[in-house]
Order: sequence, then structure tokens, then C-alpha cells
Amino acid sequence: MDTNLHQQVSWNCMNKYVGITMTDGQSFDGFIAHVDQNYVTLAVPSNEMVERLNGMPTQESAYRQFGFRPGFFPRRRFFPRRIPFFGISDIFLLPFFI
Repeated sequence: MDTNLHQQVSWNCMNKYVGITMTDGQSFDGFIAHVDQNYVTLAVPSNEMVERLNGMPTQESAYRQFGFRPGFFPRRRFFPRRIPFFGISDIFLLPFFI
């Protein structure tokens, strides 16, 4: 597919939550954080903070370090993933709910 088309779609979807399918079958989802001539950079969400809560002590005073209080959820972290335009087969918008 045309890399210029993927670049233009990426610019139009800047800061939006998208899914990307690669020509080799891999797929990624995240927010478009940066677009240049050859690459699109996604901010890919991670469940690292959620996974750390599995062994969390029961004292509420320990929740402060994670920013967790009853009724609130820990923040997710985002990691950059650079994807070359020549390997992309499809870019599509995904719904994002908080």
C-alpha cells in the first residue's frame, strides 16, 4: 500500500487511539504520538501498574505511593513504539473509554 497514504492518515489521527495492522500479521494499538517521513510513533498502553497491585498490602497508607484510593484506579503507563510506514497494511480508529 501507499506509504504517503498511511502518513497522511497518521497525521489526521494524531493524538487519537488507533489500531495498526502490519503486513507480517502483527497488530498494535495506541495513541499516535509522533509522525515523520518514515515512521509513526505510538504511545502503547501497558498494564504494568495494574499488575503491581496484585501483591499490594492491605493497609490504605501504602496505596499513596501508587496514587490509588478507593474509587480510583492506578494510572497506566505508555511506552513508545516506532513503526515504519512501509510495513503497515492498515490503520484504523479505535474507541477509547476512560
